[in-house]
Formats: sequence, C-alpha cells, structure tokens
Amino acid sequence: MTEPEALQQAPPGEEIEPELQTTHFNFGARVFQAPGARLYKPDNLDQPVFVVDLGDMKGEIKLPNLRKQFGIADGSHDDALLDIAVKALKFVEDVRPGDRIPNEILDGTASWTVSPRHKHLAKTRLEAQLIAWISGKPVATQTPDQLSQLLASKENKTALRAAFTRAASELGHAPDDHTAVLTRLEMLARELCFIEALREAFNAVPSIGFRMKQAAELYGGDTRMMDTITRVRGLMRRGIQEYQDIFTAVDGRSSEIISAMRTIDKQILFIREQRDLLRFLQMKWTPLVAAWRDLQLGQGQRTADLLARTYRFLATRFDTSKSLMKARKAEEAARMKALQDAAQKQGDKPGDKGKARGPANSP
Repeated sequence: MTEPEALQQAPPGEEIEPELQTTHFNFGARVFQAPGARLYKPDNLDQPVFVVDLGDMKGEIKLPNLRKQFGIADGSHDDALLDIAVKALKFVEDVRPGDRIPNEILDGTASWTVSPRHKHLAKTRLEAQLIAWISGKPVATQTPDQLSQLLASKENKTALRAAFTRAASELGHAPDDHTAVLTRLEMLARELCFIEALREAFNAVPSIGFRMKQAAELYGGDTRMMDTITRVRGLMRRGIQEYQDIFTAVDGRSSEIISAMRTIDKQILFIREQRDLLRFLQMKWTPLVAAWRDLQLGQGQRTADLLARTYRFLATRFDTSKSLMKARKAEEAARMKALQDAAQKQGDKPGDKGKARGPANSP
C-alpha cells in the first residue's frame, strides 16, 4: 500500500503517525558517532540535551539547536529518532546511538525485569482480593508476610476455592472452570509484579527526610542552610504524596477484582501507564536516596550541594517559578561551538549532516 493510500484510510479528524521501521537508535548523522554521544535530561533543564565527551569537558546542546546546527531535516530518519529518544527518556536514564528502543514504546511491556518474589507477591495480593470479595471483608494486610499468613490459613484456603468457583460464573464460564479465572489472575499478576517491585524501591525514599533531620540538627545555626532544608522538606512531602497517590490508584482498581478480570485489557493498559509513571519517578529518586545515604554530614559544602540538587529535582516538579531554570545561554553557546569543532575534526561538515533519510530497516 502506498503512503497516500494509507493516509486516505485514516479515520476522519485523525492523522497517521509515520512508523519508523527500526527497533534501535540507529542514527545516521556523524555527530552521533562522536565519543560518548548520548541524550539525557539534566535535572536543571526542562528538555533533554545531546552531549558528547570532549576530553576533560562535555559538549552539550539542546535538541532544537542540534537539529539546526547539524542539518537534521524535519521528517528525516534522525529527526524521528530524536522524537522517540525524548519519549524513551521516561523509561531509561540515557539514550546512546545503537541502543534498543525501550519495550515500553515498541509493545508496551517493561524493558526492565523483576524477581520471582515480586511476581509471587503480586499474585498473592490478587488472591487476597478474591478472598475479600467472597467474604465481603476488606483486606487490611499489606506486607508480604501478612499476606502469606492470610493465605496460609485453612479457612482462607477454603474461601479462595469458593471465590474461584463464583468468579468463574461471574466471568461467564462454568463454575468448575477455575483455569479461566487463574489465567486472568496470572495476566494481571504479570503486570502488577512491576508495581510491587517499584513499591519496594520507593520504601527507601523517606530515608532522605531522616538524613535532612540530622542535617538540621547539625547546621541549626546556619540560616541559609536551614532555609534550604525547610523548603526541601516541604517539597519532599509533596514528592512522597505524588507516588503514594499512584500506588493508591492502582491498588484501588485491583481491589475491584472481578471488574479487573472482566475488563482485563483496559486494566492492563491502566497498570502499564501507572508503572511507567512510577518508573520515571523511581529513576529520579534512586540516585538521590543513594547520595543522601552515603553523605558525610560533616562536609558542609557537599551537604549544601546535595540539598540544592534535591531542591532542583523537586522544584521542577512542584514549583512553576521560572527563576529555578537559569538560562545558561552563554554556557550553551560555548558548548555548541565545541561540539561543532569536534564533529569537524571527524571530517564532517555541518551543512552536510543528517540530510533527510528514508526509514531504515531493523538491524
């Protein structure tokens, strides 16, 4: 089918987005072959940047300028890949030429793995919801040990079998068709196991608050330090509430267990959307948790720097003040010039770089 024919079949009012025939970031322009070439999103900028290694320094350039300076034409292969790379940075820390496009973009599955323990926990939590549904009593247990104890009792084992029988009927199957119920339960567990892994990872975030309390005790006489600590603490509460609300939403939908199994496709889409939101936040929180854990509080400047770093992350999410985002125009211009010089040394002329290319085949 030709491209015009495909466009003619688009539903009224909708546009067909061109499909890039590749599963990898196989950029063509030579600038992407520079040492250390990658895309990432700095904490102090709204948008991702492209960076290369230039000896003892790094050349960093915003993507609109990258397209302009290196002739990456609108609609070209590299242009489309840059758009995909921006989306990919929600799921990975950086994008390097040759990397595989994250599964989240290709087919919706996760590009990272979890342990069998998380898979077991997800299934256990769903079975507990079935028991709550058949008994009419809400499940108050949350920890893995509590859930295991709940399901180990003889009374609840009997209740679970009864729940499978009744659930089969509710889903339109024969009462003894427990396999139909188990299949849907396992489909949900395969998605929810990622939520369980993320729930565990976020358990470490409140430790930052404990470390800041220690810092406040140590630097109580430093007005400037205390002002920053106070602001960060306020934003920390909002940051923690942000991911807790997502877990609450997922748990709320999962508690309606029969509805979840009945509308399994919609439920999986919802879980994946929340999984990706949580994964993005977890990638931002985890380095901060490690930095606060390893910080020697007696080192005043390092403590101040980490407070500023934590504040930047939280303020960009919860504070719209433009003063938080310094322009850095002169610095970016210098880095752009260094990036161009580095590309020219490789024999590439800026005017020839990244001309429009047709879709590449999958590697």
